[in-house]
Amino acid sequence: MEDTECEQVVIGPPKLIKLAELIYKALLSKYSIEEIMAMVRQYRDKMLFIATSRNAPNRVSLIVDSEGKYSYSSSKLLFIPVPKKFAVLEPDKHYFEQTLRANVLLAVLGADSRELHR
Repeated sequence: MEDTECEQVVIGPPKLIKLAELIYKALLSKYSIEEIMAMVRQYRDKMLFIATSRNAPNRVSLIVDSEGKYSYSSSKLLFIPVPKKFAVLEPDKHYFEQTLRANVLLAVLGADSRELHR
């Protein structure tokens, strides 16, 4: 039998992963997953964004973009789209929670908007 080496997969710098977790925890301390899913369903024809900043990740808000003024941003100010698929099209709390968490991490890592879950 051959010896195999385990390859460690690194998603991003630990500091950025911690920042993403802080943002996600702050969001869930303000809104439950069920409340966020209900908002997505209520505003199914509009974009919903998590708004926060890298400097104050514990201050988060959900913004309903009624006029199309906002877009994804991964700079100092973060505008992270809340995914709709598992809240509206194929309701599933577990998958919704996972895609929401992934969008937060991807935004903190500076991913291209095409990589986010919609």
